[in-house]
Amino acid sequence: MAQPYSGDTWKEVNKKSKGSVSLAYVQTPSFVYVDDAGKLTGICVDIMSDFVTWLKETKKVELTTKFVGDGSNFHGMYDNVKASKGGVFGLGNITITDERKKEVKFSQPFITNFAILITQGKVSTLNKLEDMPKNFAGLTAYAAKGTLNEKRILDLKSRYYPDMKIVNTTTSQETLEKLFADPKGFAYLDLAFYLEAVKMKKSIKRHPIADKAAEQFGFIMPMGSDWASVLDEFLKANGGYTNTAQYKNILVKHLGEAGMKLMQSASKQ
Repeated sequence: MAQPYSGDTWKEVNKKSKGSVSLAYVQTPSFVYVDDAGKLTGICVDIMSDFVTWLKETKKVELTTKFVGDGSNFHGMYDNVKASKGGVFGLGNITITDERKKEVKFSQPFITNFAILITQGKVSTLNKLEDMPKNFAGLTAYAAKGTLNEKRILDLKSRYYPDMKIVNTTTSQETLEKLFADPKGFAYLDLAFYLEAVKMKKSIKRHPIADKAAEQFGFIMPMGSDWASVLDEFLKANGGYTNTAQYKNILVKHLGEAGMKLMQSASKQ
């Protein structure tokens, strides 16, 4: 059952020059995660923090933010934002799709994502998707229910590997953990999860033939929200937020130099 959140509308905040909004989130490596000090941080958190600063400087508005929900799974966060009213934002690895645009409001995209097909290191590299039944024989696919990566796995099954065995998980983090535990597992995961595995020095292999780099992430808001226009104004200001040095620094901070370069190569494709 969805649990709606609430926050002040932009109209109210603009009128009173102050107000507060709720930030729902799904924990995702690099995007929204808990740092060593136990504090929520990440690309999305830093961008929202810059948005609050920009509102103060350009609109003379004091905005306070509070995190809501437990961040445990994508579906919960998405459904709760969808059911909310007023100043509520959803943060995480949220792909902009036409289907979702009918249910929630999206901001301008703030990053282009790579979805990567990964296995443990000992699985032989896939050179052609048609070779899946042979190369991945006896392997099990893991996919978080309701995500775009589950759709990708189902697409591979229908097009190349009809006998594929699929096990559903509740979160992408759980998918990653299953992959670590199962030498015969494979999954589609967002770039950030792959970078996390590399950072943890896990025996993991990327199969570049299956890379998907066309999708973009955005922040979400309830359908009735009046915040989309002002958030987009911020993201478009000064030649575009994603072209600023500040934004680049955020990517390096949370993705590392190599991760930032991969992400930027994705956006050029």
